[in-house]
Amino acid sequence: MTTNVHPEYVAAEKKFYLAKTPEEKLVAMEEMLSTMPKHKSAEAMRANLRTRYKKLQESMEKQKKSSGGSKAGIKKYDIQATIVGFPNSGKSSLFQLLTGKKVLISNTPFSTTRPDIGMSTYDNTQFQLIDLPPFPNIDKSIVNTTDTILLVVDNLEQVDKAKQFISNSKAKLITIFTKADLLNNEEKRKLEERLKSKKYNFIIVSSKTGENISLLKKKIFDSFPVIRIYTKEPNKQVSTIPMILKKDSTIKDVAEKILKGFSQKIKRAKIWGPSSKFSGQIVGIDHILKDKDAVEFQTN
Repeated sequence: MTTNVHPEYVAAEKKFYLAKTPEEKLVAMEEMLSTMPKHKSAEAMRANLRTRYKKLQESMEKQKKSSGGSKAGIKKYDIQATIVGFPNSGKSSLFQLLTGKKVLISNTPFSTTRPDIGMSTYDNTQFQLIDLPPFPNIDKSIVNTTDTILLVVDNLEQVDKAKQFISNSKAKLITIFTKADLLNNEEKRKLEERLKSKKYNFIIVSSKTGENISLLKKKIFDSFPVIRIYTKEPNKQVSTIPMILKKDSTIKDVAEKILKGFSQKIKRAKIWGPSSKFSGQIVGIDHILKDKDAVEFQTN
């Protein structure tokens, strides 16, 4: 392994070697790619990892075809949102726009026959996005364990109809009214008033024009009960890719996420950001962190 890698890369690499399924390995490799060093000496390392990533994807696609498209297990990422909706509501178009992943988009009902998995990014932070087959052919186990449900509709009647399929989930719900490009300003205004009167957490978007897609990403990320923590090695720049932890996580939680048992090796920790009284403050292992804090560990 190349020297001078970030702790996040070390943690992702460990996940890769501990992974038991191709899906788990793929998620771990995506983390490795996103946290890999950007300096020139790591170019060969990056190229090698991209090649391995592509081969694993190809192998998984061949396996899907040979097994007749049977359902594969889905490894839940740190933060996950799941897209649900009725046939031809615009789910797959939205999924493709948010992830950049090419998928089958068709006017034929039920063209999505199995879950599609991709990654979307907001403010240098990745979150997992799953596009489920349309109602009623959803995977309730995913709906019931996901962090946020994105209900895609193209008319208000679909919102009430969808409740029977997602009512048991404790996930936060965002109602996404698609095809905004087909509405004029007055129609949008009236639609917004109706959605507000029903107290829906909603947004009106267009996959065709990209209207409000950036706002949608922010709304999705804000729905997750997490904080972003950046790590820093002594005398080096702060990492550009944050770690994802639950709110009210501590210095110890960060260390243990990097590597189990690592917190016991820490001699002291410094922090920068919202939870610090001043830059480079030395804190104890039980210090509670806030979103966008940066942490530096010293072990000797």
